[in-house]
Amino acid sequence: MLPFIGMMLLTLIIGTIAAAVVDEGRSRRMAALFTGLTMIIAFGILVYSLITGSVNVHEDYIYYMVQFAVDFNFQLNIISFSLLLMATIVSFITALSGNTEHEREKTSSVLILLFELSAVGLFASANLIMFFLFWDVGVVALFFMLYLLGSANRRHAAMKFIVYEILASMLLLFAIMLLYFYTPVHSFDINTIIQNSPLIPTSTQWLVFFLLAGAFLINMPVFPAHLWLPDAHTEASTQGSMLLSGILTKFGGYGMILTFLLVPSGYTFSGFLGLLAGFSAFYAAFALMTQHDIKRIIAYTTIVEMSIILLGIASQNVYGTTGATYAMLAHGFGIAMLFLAAGSIGYMFSDRDFRALRGIIKSSVSTGYTMLIGIFATTGVPLTAAFIGDVLIFTGVLKAFSVYATIPLFSLLLAGAYLYYVINKSVLSTKDVTQNVEYIAREQKLGYSMLMFFIFFFGVLPFILLNFFSV
Repeated sequence: MLPFIGMMLLTLIIGTIAAAVVDEGRSRRMAALFTGLTMIIAFGILVYSLITGSVNVHEDYIYYMVQFAVDFNFQLNIISFSLLLMATIVSFITALSGNTEHEREKTSSVLILLFELSAVGLFASANLIMFFLFWDVGVVALFFMLYLLGSANRRHAAMKFIVYEILASMLLLFAIMLLYFYTPVHSFDINTIIQNSPLIPTSTQWLVFFLLAGAFLINMPVFPAHLWLPDAHTEASTQGSMLLSGILTKFGGYGMILTFLLVPSGYTFSGFLGLLAGFSAFYAAFALMTQHDIKRIIAYTTIVEMSIILLGIASQNVYGTTGATYAMLAHGFGIAMLFLAAGSIGYMFSDRDFRALRGIIKSSVSTGYTMLIGIFATTGVPLTAAFIGDVLIFTGVLKAFSVYATIPLFSLLLAGAYLYYVINKSVLSTKDVTQNVEYIAREQKLGYSMLMFFIFFFGVLPFILLNFFSV
């Protein structure tokens, strides 16, 4: 088998160096080239999997610290591959189209490549230490993207973000150390820990579960660990927002799926997580109704959708987990498209307050329709990928908890209703057209088209990935 993961990581390392050494004008082209090559390799894995009938990948490289069982080993299953594929697509479109502000292209290009390196490494890690290292590389890359790029209060938002992320990293590292010392074979290998975790004392399992859940819920994020997200999106550049909601939040979602595998007694708390997820979804739905900044509104929709995804994970059955994975894939595309459109609106009209915007559909047809389709994709309209994920999640939730657990579905309806109200007021209204328009470049329109394609591609042809799940 070809060393797919190794080729992806090597491509991104070379790309990061290339983007750093070339001049400002060519750095974005380097980022687009190398993220594009990485995306092609990811599709190569998909084609190989369709031919062989299995998406399982395992690659062994070097023994980094033999005495502590820390190795450069990588593996993929259908869950991690789905998220890796989404991450490579979103990263490529971010590098190609995301810099609507046209500022500090070299800095942003290097950070995009570095962040994608962390995402590929994290989703493919077969070792918890490697998982932790790639997690922190991604956090650092996005911290500098927030701190150096974006709007006036970006540094305050970046400091809030890093405080939360340092806490998440501390909780994650403590949990990893406990797993190492209490697993009978003393290993950081994920498969070894999963096989031996039933032998860990139950009280220790519960402590590890709460430590891991605390770390991953911060990154998803859900209430009450969500406070960094709205400010981060308000101040972040378009590229930063696309990567934050499109990919970083999936670090947390993937981590929660992994948590239940590493800690078998964690199912004891699945009902509690389900209640937390339901409350978080309604909290975010009502909170977004008080917002006027388009980016801030979209940020709260992320909390709604990630809360629904947590509900699917908490169901602890194959329908819920499969739906949560597919919903994360769909959310990555949909939310990236919404933030790309919101960034374009901010650039074109120098304003993101929907009360001050009118006639976007008339001033920029492509951006107007992209916003509308992005809302379709986020709210799970049929033929979009989110529809498949939501149906599977609520099938799993109904099977696990009873009909009352489907009540959080109404949080999606509430959020969707307000989003359609915002669109009607700012995008579709042509009574008073906002003037002084700065038109977007072809790169943004290409980004719109690619994200729309994948939203409908995985919505119309879900079996391409779902056939690899065991339902």
